[in-house]
Amino acid sequence: MKSFPIHRGADNEIEFRGLRGQYFYYAAGGLIASVFATLLGYVLGAPILLAILLLIIGAGGTLAWCYTRNDRYGRWGSVKQQVRQLKPSFVCQYQSFNRLLPVRTITTRKVR
Repeated sequence: MKSFPIHRGADNEIEFRGLRGQYFYYAAGGLIASVFATLLGYVLGAPILLAILLLIIGAGGTLAWCYTRNDRYGRWGSVKQQVRQLKPSFVCQYQSFNRLLPVRTITTRKVR
């Protein structure tokens, strides 16, 4: 009988230093964007201390935002928050329920 290796945990979410799932990707993207903004500022002629300050503020702000959202909402929290905002808070009905349903008349067929 042929045997195949079992890869356990292949479908698990990514986790690094407490950041889970989508927040890890947000943090990575924010850090990369901070580095590129620093390089762009330096290339355009900004003083090196200002560029480094931009890097520290951008990276620190991104990480603080990601960790805060991760602690507050958890793995799927931000997605659930967006759905919760789209859900109506109440249903208001101005017409009777019978008027909302389409009424079709059934015609009888004459047999020849």
